[in-house]
Amino acid sequence: MTDESLPSLSVVIPTSRGGADLERCLASLAAEGYPELEGVVVDNASPDGTLAGSADVRILRNEENRGFAAASNQGIEGSTGELVLLLNDDTELEPGALRALVGALGRRPSWGACQAKLLLMDDPKLLDTAGSFLTTTGFLVHRGAYEPEERFTSSDEIFAAKGAALLVRRSVIDDVGAFDPDFFAYLEETDLCWRVWLAGSEVGFAAEARVLHKLGATASAFPSAFVQFHSFKNRICTLVKNLGAARLAWVLPYHLALCFCLAAWYALRGRVSLAFAILRAVAWNVTHLRDTLRKRRRVQRRRRVSDRALMPRILRPTPMRALVGYARRAG
Repeated sequence: MTDESLPSLSVVIPTSRGGADLERCLASLAAEGYPELEGVVVDNASPDGTLAGSADVRILRNEENRGFAAASNQGIEGSTGELVLLLNDDTELEPGALRALVGALGRRPSWGACQAKLLLMDDPKLLDTAGSFLTTTGFLVHRGAYEPEERFTSSDEIFAAKGAALLVRRSVIDDVGAFDPDFFAYLEETDLCWRVWLAGSEVGFAAEARVLHKLGATASAFPSAFVQFHSFKNRICTLVKNLGAARLAWVLPYHLALCFCLAAWYALRGRVSLAFAILRAVAWNVTHLRDTLRKRRRVQRRRRVSDRALMPRILRPTPMRALVGYARRAG
């Protein structure tokens, strides 16, 4: 695509940390030289009082940490681009990444959103992820995690993108909505991508758009139990909102059984805080069931694609190593 034909682009970067990681991210963004670029940093009560003071971006400041989902929505609402890139503050764009990402979306009208090729900042020969897929357990499998990046050189469709570098059409956001603000953080991009699929668009992986990700830099600011609670809470809520009735009737009990088994395993291994976090996640979904069902009705009314048509495209076999990985965290 020539510079004249490139659509306007808004880049939304929520941060609660500021500092060197964000400055590196902004520097790589400026170096792209994208013609119609709007940068929006949403400061979630960052302790850095000089946050992005010299950067050519607009800063929206919050007095408290509203979470990644709500801050991203705030940035989206305050931006104007035809395309919106959600970018983590601990990422760095390799040269040409923006044009490659926008070009991948532009060449595929059926894609409503796409993810960049996320590489580990500490070892760029390895992948963070090349997109995620759903399994029959209700958990996700993250394709290519920690694998050699040359294994994934072709762009293709995925179920869910990782929000560290997620490009979405403004028209799609207007159709299906942005992130669920009740999610705070974790799985919000999975829920959004699922709604994109249900609305009749696709989600893609742009192999040519390379972005470095300092994996875990943002999550390290939170206790493990906090991450565990929001991850399990949001995953259950996502299943309830987006699955068709027939599949939900058997996936949800199966998923909850696995959650209780993992909680019991953590408790037996002395990781009581992690076990309690899972139980709190289940309890949250019980106490907020009325709100979730209201959201579910809205999603299902807008559905244009059946589970029968969608599942063969987004399901992958359940990797037992993923469940074993959860269990090993109690070791």
